[in-house]
Amino acid sequence: MTLVALSTEKNRHLAVRVKRPGERRSLSRSATRALDVLEAFGTARRPLRAIEIARLLGLPPSTANQLLKTMAESAHLLFDARSKTYQPSPRLAAIASWIAETHGFDGSLSDLVGDVRERTGFVATVTCPSDLFMQVIELSGAEGAGGERGLKVSLFGSAIGSAFLSTVDNAEVRRLAHRARVPDAAVPAILDALSAIRQTGHAAGPTAGSDIWSIAVPLPKSVLNGRAVLGIAGPGEVLSAQPERYCAILQEAVARWIASRDARREQPA
Repeated sequence: MTLVALSTEKNRHLAVRVKRPGERRSLSRSATRALDVLEAFGTARRPLRAIEIARLLGLPPSTANQLLKTMAESAHLLFDARSKTYQPSPRLAAIASWIAETHGFDGSLSDLVGDVRERTGFVATVTCPSDLFMQVIELSGAEGAGGERGLKVSLFGSAIGSAFLSTVDNAEVRRLAHRARVPDAAVPAILDALSAIRQTGHAAGPTAGSDIWSIAVPLPKSVLNGRAVLGIAGPGEVLSAQPERYCAILQEAVARWIASRDARREQPA
């Protein structure tokens, strides 16, 4: 087991915390649905009919129709009456290019997690830091069976959090530990655990309160500026027996995905 473990009888308040999107009172369902629509276009990469979007997002047709009409009226979507399809408007081009420039990213994370899912059979996720949590931004596998988009897991005490912490310097780890109210006496052990993770290239361990294990590797700096982690979650008896094997599968998947991305970049426009 290689992760920053904090849950003890003495420090129950430091146990890994999980926040699901639906549990947050500030969540606006209409806003998230509109963003899900835009994400659906990014995945499909073609104009879509209302019924297709409803099926992709699991929405009632009437709800999807109303949402799409609202987005078209605000000029975020364009509607083709002849084909009865919608597509993103050029109004979104500036933000799309800015996102790519900011994160140094022009590939599909769904391809990466899909490859890992196919080769391991386990739920695969890409997570990014969000304050004192790691948040799932992409996954492959049944949502709820190991993750869902928007899910947040504590930075300290989780495999994905430990993998990310291994990419920052010790001063930043101490700063984050202080904000997370980790006792000063526990910090040296945390730094030792992170040193071991840096040597092996992966973090692995159980999800608190369950028999599910996770294995996670930090993504290289060329992907989302090095602020992302690729992980899998599955039965502890399987993953705990061969962590190095599954770590190698994750790392090989990343190498293939980057090679494919770079090859696309070299193609003439």
